[in-house]
Parts: sequence; C-alpha cells; structure tokens
Amino acid sequence: MIIAFFFFGHYYLSLFSQTFFIHRYGSHRMFTMSKAWERFFHLLTYLSQGVSYLNPRAFALMHRMHHAYSDTPKDPHSPTQYPTVVTMMLATYRRFRDIGHNVEVVDKRFEGGYPEWPLIDQLADHPLSMAFWALAYTAFYWRFATAPWQYLLVPVHCVMGPLHGGIVNWCGHRHGYRNFELKDV
Repeated sequence: MIIAFFFFGHYYLSLFSQTFFIHRYGSHRMFTMSKAWERFFHLLTYLSQGVSYLNPRAFALMHRMHHAYSDTPKDPHSPTQYPTVVTMMLATYRRFRDIGHNVEVVDKRFEGGYPEWPLIDQLADHPLSMAFWALAYTAFYWRFATAPWQYLLVPVHCVMGPLHGGIVNWCGHRHGYRNFELKDV
C-alpha cells in the first residue's frame, strides 16, 4: 500500500508541477506570480520531478516552437514526423538537451517570459543529482516493496517528466484533432 501511495503521489505531484508551473506558467504565461511563489514552484518542480526534472526554459522554448510549427517538419517533437513514440522521445530528448545547454539556437521570438533559476537548473542537470534521485527511489523501494514486481516502477519514477509529455503529445497528435487554429505563439 505504501508503494502505491508513493508511486501515485509522485506521479501526480510531478504532473501538477509540469502542468501548472512549467506548461501553463512557464510556456504559455497564462498567469503571473510573485518571485517568491515562482521560486517556490521552481523548487517544488525539481523536488517532485527529481531525476526527470524538465528545465522550464528549455521546455518553454520547445513548447512554443511546437505550437508555432505543430505537426510540420519544424515541430521539435511531432508524432507525425516519427514512426514510434520511442523514436519521437529520443529525438525530443536530444533537442531538449541541446536547447537547454544553448547548443541549438532558437528563434528570438520564442525567448523570454519563462522562469529561470540557474542554481536549481544546474543542480538538476548534474549527474550526481540524477544519481541521487535514482538511488533515493531505489532505496525507498528497497525499504517498502512487498513484491519483486514493484521494482519495475523505479524506472518509471526516473522518466516521469518526459513520460507525461510523451503520453499527451503522442496521443493528442496521433489520435486527436484540431478544430480551430491556435494563435498563442
């Protein structure tokens, strides 16, 4: 029972952080908040996403490009451009990493208005931080798992942030439809 609470608690807190803070606030600028609340939610996002932390700046830039170029070859992660969800997610990871590390230059019109906290972003990107979170999840399961199959959930914890985006993006663009044009980017 503890494993179920931990897994679903982590899943939904990570999903909330991604949806509320990174997507709605950071990418779309749907609302404003004070710097103190921004820092609170930035830290909460790091703590709730752990090893799968999504840098809000890189996420915002990719997401704005995704809206501007949706389902075209310029879309940074369109399911219509990849045969499987795995190939899409691997390509998305490479682009996300390159944008996050300023290797890929992004059109200036997509810049600005996203939360930045270099200390947290650099900490989250450090291999030791990622290893800490993966080991923390494993230690929790070591202590509380009641069946061997429960250890299969540990890798899910480690990819939770991208998993949310992959599910929404793949299903929405592969099986959904658009009944109006978007003008938000």
